[in-house]
Amino acid sequence: MNIKIHRGLDQIGGCITEIWTDTSRVFIDFGQNLPGNGEPTTPEQDSRMVTEIIDRNMKGHQAVFYTHAHEDHVGLFRYIPIDQYIGEGSKELLLIKYRTLKEGYERKKEEYYQKKHEKDLNEETRLEMKIVYAQSLIDDLEEFKTWKRPMPKERPATLNIGDIKITPFFSCHSIYDSHMFLIEADGKRIWHTGDYREHGYMGKGLFQTLKKYATDIDVLITEGTMLKREDKCIHEREVSRKMSSVMQAFKYVFVLASATDIERLATIKEAAKRSKKPLCIWSLFMKRTMELFTEKESKLSKGLFSFNPIFYNDKLFNKLKRRGFAMVVGVTRFDKVKELLGKLPQEETLLIYSSWDGYYKIPEQVRVNSKYKDFRDMFHNVVDIHTSGHADRATIKKVIETVNPKEVICIHKEADAEL
Repeated sequence: MNIKIHRGLDQIGGCITEIWTDTSRVFIDFGQNLPGNGEPTTPEQDSRMVTEIIDRNMKGHQAVFYTHAHEDHVGLFRYIPIDQYIGEGSKELLLIKYRTLKEGYERKKEEYYQKKHEKDLNEETRLEMKIVYAQSLIDDLEEFKTWKRPMPKERPATLNIGDIKITPFFSCHSIYDSHMFLIEADGKRIWHTGDYREHGYMGKGLFQTLKKYATDIDVLITEGTMLKREDKCIHEREVSRKMSSVMQAFKYVFVLASATDIERLATIKEAAKRSKKPLCIWSLFMKRTMELFTEKESKLSKGLFSFNPIFYNDKLFNKLKRRGFAMVVGVTRFDKVKELLGKLPQEETLLIYSSWDGYYKIPEQVRVNSKYKDFRDMFHNVVDIHTSGHADRATIKKVIETVNPKEVICIHKEADAEL
């Protein structure tokens, strides 16, 4: 069994790992480069790179397996001509994303048609092309093959790609439905961690899984996002406690967080409950992800991942202004949040910034994507309360010691980061 890391040894994100035998091969992730990490690429360059990688080492049996639904792991799926596999929950998450995006374009197109001024043919064409493109992505995703996450303490099913066996194991990360892989062929065993952490609600099973299944491992491929960072990885419960404390000091609280991070959304929900504030959202995408999380995870989590937020609209303004609120928002809500802020007293309004601080602190990150800094700068009162979706150095070291592989390959890390 052979391994080639096409991308990921010297950058965070954009990961592509190829594993093959004489007759079969699998890829683990085909990720898009993150802004500020790796060389910026055009769609044409991405398509050409994928074609070159796929065509270079063709086998009779081949497929791509995705660890989770973050763009830096799955973002190149549109160019892949072979079978693609992903967790059942991740597929649903991606379909929600692109269906919501398509509906947004369709609404814009309808609004545009209703305008009375002279139509711009270029604008009509642009919107129609976006709708068609979004539908093409949905069509591609519909073809993905999936595996179903087993019940706790059940062994996951193994998938066979020729003479390569792949077994997915559920893991904790800052997105719903993330997985590690055990890959077996030619008498060898590889463990690919994907992105992972121990300090989330779902992270408590990490070392139980490794001790039970990651045995006699020849090669451990682990992520190393946090190797150079000094961030202290507190548990999500501590994040919730800190949020609750500051929420009680302000009447109107906005929380900047991801719609796909099931654990952070639960953290915010619990903090809002303790501070006696109604939980509000403003994004249709977030509404749908919360509905998915509630449907799939409420019972297993004993209600932790059950969501029933208020979906904000202007008719609710007066009621919520009297009562106060905790509103989860994303950077795409910039204009609407700015308008709402103009109606609220700034001394009673707070932003809890619950994302990576590098987005607004690191000049290169701000240069390629200023949305996070621009959003943060709208607020007079801001507090950072966050914990990483990635394992810290101590956890990575413990994983290596627990698995005790013959060889370790570290990916998803900065170029000069070392174990």
